[in-house]
Amino acid sequence: MRRFVLLMLLSTALLPGLSLAQSAPNPPPAMQGPGDMPPGPPPPDAPPGSPGHGPGGWNHGKMEQKMHDRFNAANTTHDGHLTLAQAKAANLRPVVDHFAEIDTANRGYVTFNQVEAWHMEEMAKHLEKRAAALRAQG
Repeated sequence: MRRFVLLMLLSTALLPGLSLAQSAPNPPPAMQGPGDMPPGPPPPDAPPGSPGHGPGGWNHGKMEQKMHDRFNAANTTHDGHLTLAQAKAANLRPVVDHFAEIDTANRGYVTFNQVEAWHMEEMAKHLEKRAAALRAQG
């Protein structure tokens, strides 16, 4: 049920921004490697949440790229595993403050996907609280 509510909230939040995001395309984030998105605006059939789309023209792709860049810079061993010490040294406060929540397998490190998943869950909690407050207002 919670995932369904999250999906509905995210889809309704993204739909109004599609026209705004397409009216003024943002420059693409810098490419980091061969698996990254090619430069240029997203194709017209790109799903919401991909670079260039988002509510009010907000570009989730840019924010995700920025976080990915910060994660990679903090990951001094370049193994895709960010330790608590590396997160502290890079001053990644949310990762440091919630490291135990993100490292659900208790391995002593987190991956970018784990950080991104935790962040999405936190956004979902916030959206659910906001939706409940709006429903209560009638």
